[in-house]
Order: sequence, then structure tokens, then C-alpha cells
Amino acid sequence: MSEVTTIYQPSIKVVREAAEKLKDIAVLTPIVKNETYSNNLNSNIYFKREDLQAVRSYKIRGAYHKMSSLAENEK
Repeated sequence: MSEVTTIYQPSIKVVREAAEKLKDIAVLTPIVKNETYSNNLNSNIYFKREDLQAVRSYKIRGAYHKMSSLAENEK
């Protein structure tokens, strides 16, 4: 028996709503080219600098979005 995995593909509307909720929570972080990896791999390698968030990760976005979308009885 095989198991079917569904991939979540949010609409642009859902992405914009999440961004609006997070605008005063998470800071906009830059994408910076890493010269060392770029040179070693003969490519253009960029890092998203989420280490500049207060909690140093993407987790703040998902955790805050989830908590803020819970109904009162779920909280």
C-alpha cells in the first residue's frame, strides 16, 4: 500500500496575509553572496541572513504565524 504525499502550495493571497501579520514581528533580512562558496563551487551562492533575526532563525515566522492564527479555544 503506497502513501500519497500532498505538497502544500500556498496562494499569493495567503503569503501576503502572512507577511502582513509578521511585518512588526520579523525583520527583513538581506540575501548576501558568499564569495567563499561561490568561488569553491564556481557558481553564485547566496545566503539568506536569518541569523540577523532576534531569534536567529526562520522559526519566528512560522511559529508566530501559527500561534496568531489559532482560535481562542486552541490557545
